[in-house]
Amino acid sequence: MDFTSVEITKIYGGLLLLIIAGIIIVLFINDFIRRRMILACNRILQNKEKITKLAVDGKTADYLARNQSYELYRVDEIISKKNDVIRYRLCLKKRSFDFYLKKKNLLNYNVIAIKMY
Repeated sequence: MDFTSVEITKIYGGLLLLIIAGIIIVLFINDFIRRRMILACNRILQNKEKITKLAVDGKTADYLARNQSYELYRVDEIISKKNDVIRYRLCLKKRSFDFYLKKKNLLNYNVIAIKMY
């Protein structure tokens, strides 16, 4: 191999490493944002007054109040955004819930409504 092909290989290898590092950083940020959203939803479950205030109906509020000691988990990656309101579907025990979130600042979210399916 001559000198120019070695230099070109170094340049392309460096670009490939930068692209891979960028993809890894984006994946870490995405996971961190999802964890912050779940944390905001879990914080709401710790307070029964907030549950009754944010639940769409009484059935949802009763179920959440009875099972607030369980952890929320994701089954599907269903996240949608409409008019600055994020709908995030999470499960508690055996029921699915839509948590409607609004972005407070860069990393924090406020839950504005909870609906059970």
